Amino acid sequence: MLRRASGIGSLRVRSRVHMGALELTTRSTSSLSGPAEAAMAASSADPELHEPFEPRPEMSASMPPLETADWAIKAQQLIPRSTLQKPFQLSVSEGLDQHLGKVLASETEPLASEMEASSRALISDEEVDKWLADFKIPSEHLATCSTPEQVQELRRRYARQLRLECTVFEMAVDKFQSSHDQVRRLGRASHTNAAQALIGKWAPRVVEFIKLEQKSLTAGGHSLDSNIYGSAFLLLKPEELSATALNIMLNTCLMEANGPKFIKLALAMGKAVQEIIINKKEATEKRYNDPNRFWMIATKKIKPDSMKNKMKEMVNDVGAWDKRLQLKVGAALIDCIQRTCFVPNAKGDVMTPEICASKGLDPPTPAFMHDYVFERNRRAGVIRINPQVASTVLATSSNSNALPWTARYLPMLVPPRPWTNVVDGGYLKLRTKIMRQRDMSWQIDCVKRGDLSRIFKALNLMSEVPWVINKEVLEVVLKVWEDGGEFGDLPTRKEVPLPDRNAEEFQKDPTLYTKMVHKIEQLNRQNFSLQCDTKYKLQVAEEFKDEPEIYYPYNMDFRGRVYPIPPNLNHLGSDLSRSLLIFRDRKPLGENGLRWMKIHLANVFGVDKCSFDERVEFAEAHLDQVVASALDPHGEGDCAWWKGADYPFLALGVCFELKRAIESPDPTKYMSNIPIHQDGSCNGLQHYAALGRDLTGGEQVNLVPAPRPSDVYMGVAHQVMAKVEHDAALDALSTKEAHAILKATIMAKAEKVAMAKHLAAVKDLAAMLKKKSCDPEKLAATMKLAEQPEEVTWDSEKERELRNDKQFKDAFNKEQANFLLGTITRKVVKQTVMTSVYG
Repeated sequence: MLRRASGIGSLRVRSRVHMGALELTTRSTSSLSGPAEAAMAASSADPELHEPFEPRPEMSASMPPLETADWAIKAQQLIPRSTLQKPFQLSVSEGLDQHLGKVLASETEPLASEMEASSRALISDEEVDKWLADFKIPSEHLATCSTPEQVQELRRRYARQLRLECTVFEMAVDKFQSSHDQVRRLGRASHTNAAQALIGKWAPRVVEFIKLEQKSLTAGGHSLDSNIYGSAFLLLKPEELSATALNIMLNTCLMEANGPKFIKLALAMGKAVQEIIINKKEATEKRYNDPNRFWMIATKKIKPDSMKNKMKEMVNDVGAWDKRLQLKVGAALIDCIQRTCFVPNAKGDVMTPEICASKGLDPPTPAFMHDYVFERNRRAGVIRINPQVASTVLATSSNSNALPWTARYLPMLVPPRPWTNVVDGGYLKLRTKIMRQRDMSWQIDCVKRGDLSRIFKALNLMSEVPWVINKEVLEVVLKVWEDGGEFGDLPTRKEVPLPDRNAEEFQKDPTLYTKMVHKIEQLNRQNFSLQCDTKYKLQVAEEFKDEPEIYYPYNMDFRGRVYPIPPNLNHLGSDLSRSLLIFRDRKPLGENGLRWMKIHLANVFGVDKCSFDERVEFAEAHLDQVVASALDPHGEGDCAWWKGADYPFLALGVCFELKRAIESPDPTKYMSNIPIHQDGSCNGLQHYAALGRDLTGGEQVNLVPAPRPSDVYMGVAHQVMAKVEHDAALDALSTKEAHAILKATIMAKAEKVAMAKHLAAVKDLAAMLKKKSCDPEKLAATMKLAEQPEEVTWDSEKERELRNDKQFKDAFNKEQANFLLGTITRKVVKQTVMTSVYG
């Protein structure tokens, strides 16, 4: 959980690992917020102790310039509107001239000055009025303002939030075809994202393919799948479907090193299409005050009444699409892309199979390929991006390669909308659900039927907690990132070079070189993914660092676990993410606050399997290192002490705050806003132990008071190790020796049995010949067996007999135990236990 140092309030925290990809490059200053006053000083009791954080000159001198987030730039160019989506007739090139102008200017002009950056962050009163023309600010928020200036500032923040939501939505559905045409006309393709150029080349063919598919659907051409997705396919224009599908396809395949699972990718596309239809329907209904207007417009050129009725039903139920429908819509779009998107040739042109055939060329290589992976003995389909396409995108200048469509859900500038039903809450206009569905539509149906009043209340209370960016930690993180990363959660920024093909080891085994190259390329793709995630987190932190407050909307998964909706930078993320977020409101430490801060410091150093008093002693024994770390985080010796923590950036944040607290005149009155992280002991087992009234299990997972915490994972590890050590001490042969001895014994036994059968057959044959009358078939079989003993061979049945023998089992257990000695760690046991508990 998250607790203030004063012990007031709590939120449960679980770490999660996120993915991503791109290198940090230059940027000027934050573009999202204006020059807002620092929240650290707002509620401090002693202004001398709690002035806003100012970077020290020696730190600022090496501060890495960070590229301005593309969604922040886009927000400044957006025209005020009352709906999320701009009119479809406005092409994306509307803002491209301005964007390219900025790019060209950056080549000939120095970095933007502080004044220019500040002016970019402002929003005029006129724009505020336009953004809020059809939006009503909640009365309870207006009631908190006591002066006209405060009212106008609140209006300004709401206008900026609306602008930001429209920006990230529009970037997800931007039509890249016109932007590519504009780029080619200007001859400045090298100054835009390589991904945008690829999408621009692919889009016309995807659009044409979708048009043919829609024409076939309207003409009555149906298949089993098209009967499901067909009516949804006809509700949007081909250009909209193409832009959405290409964005999600390229982004997801680049972000996952081994390729996204087919089902995950299809669901993402289906949900995106659903959301576009929802917003277009709402906008049309609001504009014409007619709930059927969107359906009427969409079916204007549709002749079959049956298809019109299906489309009407699809529009009416668009907010309740189930997973099956989303999957079919997404799968149809994936099929379109796979049939029309190919790898560019040496000249950069994208050729189709028809063109290649007419010119006598080899068929083009698909840009996206369907493949399979095996996980836990199960086969799963994945979509892999062609390595050449990936290399084209990755090799682009990092200044222009920003993957803009990754900007989806961001922290909010104003309190989120309270949840009132399963699809109404969170962002002001972006649509979200209260539950993240997993499989079947019946899950959301069950949610709708349940009493969610207490869940609404809990989610709404958490969403009202204001946060701010920890500028001190952000400053240090950016410096470490500038120096190459590869520390804590920061991935390396260096690419692993390919080996020399002519090396001696590869001359002996040429296949070894291919395997090595494959592994290195996979590693570089994984590093690229981590770099992108890091860049996105840092961009979000940089853009929001001057905001006086930010908020997080929340929803749940199907198990009832609560998560912030913004997936990247949030307080449930990694060490880096959590270290960059602190509470806005400061509160006095009180009598126990300083103690909890010291306990928190010990916890982030991994000293969490001892009593609270021992953890306090650990912190007090290292107060000199705490102060040194806070004074010079980039120094050596004691100054680098924080780097040895299990969670180094969290530890650094505690060092900054603890130094100020212990140096204050009265630590009990020190105003602190640092979160104190606490976590349960295997929560799944805690629930099982509580439900089963299991006292022994409760003791293992700390449900029963004890002088020091128990560690269920180490308890399991000790039991496993006891069995391993017992088996390792067995007086047994090696498996090879045991196998040889037992095989000889079993074969001798089998040969003895075969000889006995031979002798018996000889006697039987003699008796048969004496009688002179018997079954011919039986006589023939007996004569064959009597001629010579049956040949004895080693088969699977004898192998099973061997392996079931106690002597072989002891030998096998001893060999495996010796192999496992020293490899069974708490981490391994924890992964195994969590897999068995959570699946």
